[in-house]
Amino acid sequence: MRVSLPSPLKPIRVRLLGAALIAAVAAGMGGAAQAKDPQVAALARQVLSQLQARSIAAGREYCGMIGRTADGELVLGKVRKGRAGSCMPPRDPVGFFAVASFHTHGAYDPDYDNEVPSVNDVLSDMDEGTDGYVSTPGGRLWHVDRRTGRVVQLCGEGCLPMDPGHVPDPDLPVLRSYTLPALKAREERG
Repeated sequence: MRVSLPSPLKPIRVRLLGAALIAAVAAGMGGAAQAKDPQVAALARQVLSQLQARSIAAGREYCGMIGRTADGELVLGKVRKGRAGSCMPPRDPVGFFAVASFHTHGAYDPDYDNEVPSVNDVLSDMDEGTDGYVSTPGGRLWHVDRRTGRVVQLCGEGCLPMDPGHVPDPDLPVLRSYTLPALKAREERG
């Protein structure tokens, strides 16, 4: 199943996602850590996978929100093109209860630690009360826990489309997960 990215004017509704598709997406995560809501994680992975090439080519972040309607239906909000190192999701449409943010990290940049979510990414999700999903130039998919601030790779390098110019930094290896204090320490070292 392919999700069409929304027009700038209307959110799309996603009739989610049969158990077989959820299981297939989870299996594609290679036994990696699981997010709290597998339907939201599956949709985030699908959308971020589709946005990766555009984000890398433009050298910009793309972002948006995933929500639920009052009847529990998953809704993908508008997608916005941001800047090289930031993106502010569009306002939620009426009747949309945000449950997760998503954004890409654009193209590989040797001067920016864009293979992990930033402290600002985590704090924004915690402040908004939404889990977060972040894709990286190296093709990683991260889940941000809105309650604890812990970030966990749902799938590792190359599991999503990746920037052909991506070069792993041997001096700054990417771990499977980080607490918020560990992420802050990584930013201070980087």
